[in-house]
Amino acid sequence: MSHIYRLNLYIPIILAVFIMSLFTVFAIIYAQENSIHESKKNTPELFTKYLNEKVDSEAAVLREYIDFIQNMENVTKQFKALDKQELNNSIKEIYNRLNKNVNLTHMYFIKTDGTVLLRTHDYEKDSDIVERTTFKKAQELQSIYHGLEFGLKKNYTLRVVKPWYVDGKLIGYLELGKEIDKVIDDISVFLKTHIYMAVKKEIYQDSPSFVQEELKQKVETANHYIAYSTFTVPHQMESILNNDINFHDIEFKKNTYFVSKSRLSDVSGKNLGYFAFLSDVSLEHTLMYYSAKIVVIILTIISSVLIIGAYILIQKKERSIYLLTSELNRQKEELSHFNVKLQKLFDLQKNIVIITDKKNLIMANQAMYEFFGLDDIENFFKYHNCICEKFINDDEFFHLGKVPKGQNWVKAIINLSGDKRIVSMLDYNMTAHAFSVSANEFEEGSYIVSFTDISYTIIEHKKLQLKITHDKLTNALNREFFDNNINLIIQETKPHRLGVIICDIDYFKNVNDTYGHNRGDIVLKTLVNTINDSIRQEDYLIRWGGEEFIILMKIDTLNSLEKRVEYIRKQIEKQYFEEVTNITASFGGTIYRDDEAIIQCIERADKALYIAKQKGRNQIKIV
Repeated sequence: MSHIYRLNLYIPIILAVFIMSLFTVFAIIYAQENSIHESKKNTPELFTKYLNEKVDSEAAVLREYIDFIQNMENVTKQFKALDKQELNNSIKEIYNRLNKNVNLTHMYFIKTDGTVLLRTHDYEKDSDIVERTTFKKAQELQSIYHGLEFGLKKNYTLRVVKPWYVDGKLIGYLELGKEIDKVIDDISVFLKTHIYMAVKKEIYQDSPSFVQEELKQKVETANHYIAYSTFTVPHQMESILNNDINFHDIEFKKNTYFVSKSRLSDVSGKNLGYFAFLSDVSLEHTLMYYSAKIVVIILTIISSVLIIGAYILIQKKERSIYLLTSELNRQKEELSHFNVKLQKLFDLQKNIVIITDKKNLIMANQAMYEFFGLDDIENFFKYHNCICEKFINDDEFFHLGKVPKGQNWVKAIINLSGDKRIVSMLDYNMTAHAFSVSANEFEEGSYIVSFTDISYTIIEHKKLQLKITHDKLTNALNREFFDNNINLIIQETKPHRLGVIICDIDYFKNVNDTYGHNRGDIVLKTLVNTINDSIRQEDYLIRWGGEEFIILMKIDTLNSLEKRVEYIRKQIEKQYFEEVTNITASFGGTIYRDDEAIIQCIERADKALYIAKQKGRNQIKIV
C-alpha cells in the first residue's frame, strides 16, 4: 500500500514539475529568440544609413578634386580647345595618383552636347553620348550632382558630375567616379554582417560581351546574379531572393544566420534587385541555449527538493538513511555540475582568456577560438603551441622580439608597466586588434592570462595625437611637434644632412587687407597643399607662425638644397589661388651643423630669408 501511495503522490508532482520546466524553458527560448531577431531586423535600415553617409562623404571628396582640376589653367585651356591628346598628357598623372590614393576608377571630360571627349581611364574610347542619370541631372540643373549608378560595365559606381564654366560660359562637364566595393566591405565589418548584392538578370541583357563572360564566374539564381558578396553565397539564396526566407534564421557553414534584405536601386530609382544580409547570431544562440540549460539545472534542483520533501513526509522511518544517501548523491551531482559550470563560465568571458605553462597553451575559452576562427584547441595545435606566436612583430606593441634572453614571455610582460602590456594580433579576417594583457599565477608553473580588446582606445589615442601635432587651420605640423621631435629628426637624418628652410609669403598682409582674412586662410591652406605636393613624403612641413613656415628635408649638399627649394618656389609661383590668382614666397635656407643648437640654425636661415626679401622677394637665399 505504501508503494502505491508513493506512486499516486509522486506521479502528479513529477508531471507538474516536468510540464512547468518545459514551459519555462520554451518561454525563455522563445523570448530570447524574439529579442535576437528584433535586434537584427534593423540591419537593412542601418546599412542604408551608413551607405548614404559613406556615399555623401566620398562624393564630397570627389567634389574637391573636381574643383582642383577645373582650376588648372592648362587643363582648362586644353579642354576648351578640345585637344584630347594634350589634355590626357596633362591629367593622366593626376588620375593615376587619385586611382592609387582614393581608388578613383572613372574620369570623363564631356562636351556641352554630352559627347565624351576623353575617358582618362580608357583613352581609346570616346565620342559616345553619355545617357546616365547623374549626367542628365547635372546638365538639367547646371550644378554638381552625384549618385550611385550601374554603368556600361554593370559596376555599382558612385559618380559625381559638375558643369565646367569659364568666364561665365559653359565649356563642358567633368565627371569623377569610383566603385563602392570597399565601402560595402567596410560597412559589412562594422555591422558584423555578410552582405550580398543580387542584381536582376534583365539588367545585364544589353551588356557588352566581356561583361557576359564575367557573369559566367558569378553565382546565379533563377532571376538574379550575385554581383558582389562579402562571404560565401549560401545555398538558400534562391529562397531568400524569392521571399520564402526573410527575417528568419538559416544554418550555413556550422553557424546560424539571421536573414534580412532591402531593395537595390540606383540614383534614377530603378529597381535593380536586392541587398541580402546574413547576420551571424551563433553566439546569441549559444548564450540562449546556455541560459536554458541553467534554468533546467535550477528547476531540476528545485524538483529534487520537492520530491525529497514529499518522500520525507511519507517515509519518516527511513528519513535518516534517505537523507544521508540523498546528500551524498547531491554532493556528487553538484561536483559534476561545478566542473561543467567552470568550463562554461570560462567560455562566457568576453575577453580572450587562456591558461599557459609559459611555453604551451593548456586551456582557452571560446572567445579565443572565435577570434582566430578555430573550432577547438586541437585546431590551434595544428599550427601553433603558444598564443605568443600570434603576436605581431610591431615595435608599438609587446612581441617576442622584446623578451629578454633567458626569460619567458609571461614573466617579461608581467615585469612591464601597465601601459606597456599591449600586444597586437590578427583575427581570422586578418584584421589587427590591440589587446591589454594581464597575467596572474594560476597554479605552480602555470598562469592565467587575459587579453582585453582595446583597439578602439588605441585608435582614439592616435586621433588625439594627430590633433596635438598638427596646425588646426592648414593641417601642417605645428611648433609643438617641432619642439618634441627635432632631436629625433636630426638623428634620423644621419648619415645625410638636415636642410632647414624658412618660407614666408610675399605681401601676405595685402591679401588679408584686400580680400579679407577668410580668403587669407584659404590661401594658407592652398599654399600648404602646394608645398606638400612639392616635397617628399619623408620631409616635414611646419607652420612656424602666421604666413611663415619651416621645411625640414634630408639632403647632402647646399647645391641639392638650393635645387629642391627652387623647385618649391616655382610650384608656388605657378599655383592658381582662387580670387587672389597668383602668390609668391621668399625662402631662406641652410644646413644644420653638427652639435649646434637648433635655434642657431633657424636664426641663420631667417637671416637668409631677410636677404631674399631685400633682393625683391620671390627669391631664395641659401647660406
